[in-house]
Amino acid sequence: MKIVIIEFIDEFEAFLEFIQKKNYNLEDFVIIALEPRLQAYLKEKDISYRNTLPYFNNESHKKIIVETEKIMQFIRSNFKFTDNNGLKNCYETEFAHHVRLFLNHILKMLEILENLYREDNNCEIFASIDNKTDNGCMITDSERYIGVLSEDFTKKKNLKFTNFNENKFSDEIKIPSKKKFRNIEKLVALLMIFLLRRRKVIFVPLGGNLFKNLIAQMAEREKKIVFIGIDYINGLLKLTAFNILSFLKTFSGSVPFHYYLLKADLFYEPNEKEQLHLLETMDTIMNPQDEHLFEYNGVNYKELIEKKINAGLRIHMLNMVSQSQNLKYLFGRFRKRMVMSFLSLGIMAVAGEISRKMGIKSLFVSHGAHPVPIDSYHEVEMSNLCRGFMLSDYTHVALSTPVQERHLHFFKQKYNWIENQELKTGPLVFTQLNGTDKSFCKRKLGISPDEIVLTHAITQKYRNSERYYFIETLDESFSSMSDIVNILDEINTVKLIIRIHPGFHLTNYEITTLLPESNRYIIHRDGPFSEVIAASDILISYSSTVIDEALINRIPVLLYDKWNRYNHFKTEPYDNPESPDIFPVCYVNNRGKLNEALHYMIGKTKMTQKKDIDVSKYCYNENYSENLYKFLKESI
Repeated sequence: MKIVIIEFIDEFEAFLEFIQKKNYNLEDFVIIALEPRLQAYLKEKDISYRNTLPYFNNESHKKIIVETEKIMQFIRSNFKFTDNNGLKNCYETEFAHHVRLFLNHILKMLEILENLYREDNNCEIFASIDNKTDNGCMITDSERYIGVLSEDFTKKKNLKFTNFNENKFSDEIKIPSKKKFRNIEKLVALLMIFLLRRRKVIFVPLGGNLFKNLIAQMAEREKKIVFIGIDYINGLLKLTAFNILSFLKTFSGSVPFHYYLLKADLFYEPNEKEQLHLLETMDTIMNPQDEHLFEYNGVNYKELIEKKINAGLRIHMLNMVSQSQNLKYLFGRFRKRMVMSFLSLGIMAVAGEISRKMGIKSLFVSHGAHPVPIDSYHEVEMSNLCRGFMLSDYTHVALSTPVQERHLHFFKQKYNWIENQELKTGPLVFTQLNGTDKSFCKRKLGISPDEIVLTHAITQKYRNSERYYFIETLDESFSSMSDIVNILDEINTVKLIIRIHPGFHLTNYEITTLLPESNRYIIHRDGPFSEVIAASDILISYSSTVIDEALINRIPVLLYDKWNRYNHFKTEPYDNPESPDIFPVCYVNNRGKLNEALHYMIGKTKMTQKKDIDVSKYCYNENYSENLYKFLKESI
């Protein structure tokens, strides 16, 4: 069997040129299309292909988790760097975070290759070899690894391999140019510090609308607070323009809060000795005594990961060392200050740890779904993910729901290094409808008020940020959505809203191409999510932050897990409609039960008044919002 493995459309076009030159027939090849964009392209052209589902299953998810955790434990045991301010955790977490995301992608490719080999141990594999490496921390679309991995894999298995890419690509790594106007930027920053030095200041990251809404609410109560975004990376002109405009808006009264931007790496030049120590630490990690540590399914990928680390992660980590010294200086210029963030990675991880060292209060506010781990695989995934979130060095964690509280307690009981103090606040950044007119929101979306609205929110991770087990792959997600769409055609009174995350890379046309034909769904990607959740009667999800938002607003949730792999709240699977454990959260773990469960949820939702839906397991019954303002007064 001739197998061609392709990720991108340009690779497929190069493959067509190749087979024309070689006088091969396209029909002689089995095409493995790794990415949905390519799949949509092939489907439109009526070209047969296979996606990753036959070659990446539940066992694949588990195997990668076990393998990556082995490397994470090695990193944590051997990452011995501590900077001159005593910071350690932020560097270890950052390095492990980015290495893990890279590993996830590489191991997925190798897992697919292994399962292809098990299907046919005499196959011939064709792929494109491309040696580009970009200088960012994250994998970009120009970085293609399937070719070089396929070549190494086939050598180990004594299979024939052909590189159909005849172009020559450079191995050169581009080094970022030196920053211009640094002295001017420094003067602007010092001027801002001087003007704001006597104000109450909360240092925050640049965020989306949800965090800005929280800032606006806080400023409405505490009008003397100034918010400073410290993770700004663009040029002087944009920064100056933003700050002037922000001042004018505040002065004129058109916005109720003071919000400025500041580059936090301007005050001190990097300590070269300190940076050298960090580089030596990273080199130690990449040269373990166990020569098989960076090996999977017989393929050693150490060179690939080293190349990516050298290209992007080294510079990023060195910048963090500089940020440590600069943030210490910045925080020291203000007497009344604290830090607040929705993530603890990069500069915001540095901010969390340095503020703790300086005795400054900090508050972590999560928008993520943080259930108690359902099993050991989920636990590994959550413990790694949440080191950059709720399990970080921030002095306090805002608890939005009892679910988040149980999550934090689970890990606190297990790991004595987690020292965050808990602050029950109730929802701070989740959508709260508070009596929004459902019929009006349905009409605004072009839906009849009489129709039952199901909402499915796409939050799946792209190739540069893949996570496993509790997140569906893109192919799994489209398979699940296809099941839902097929069932909806049998129910005339139901409409499905597929809500697209702003960062999702597929177009509406590509999504439609990959789903069954139907007039029972709409794709929604513009406008506030609050309008969509307000129009929703039932949420359908595998795992998503939106689950918490739905339950907070007393919207029932159907958890569809056709893989029988991940039960978000570890509730009873749908079987007996009389069971009290299947509403307002109904877990369905096979395709055959989906139709029945959906009819049950529709019927139950129609019969139950919203105020009578019991969400006490998922939402606080008391109003804890005043705790936030008590904390602010104590802190600044």
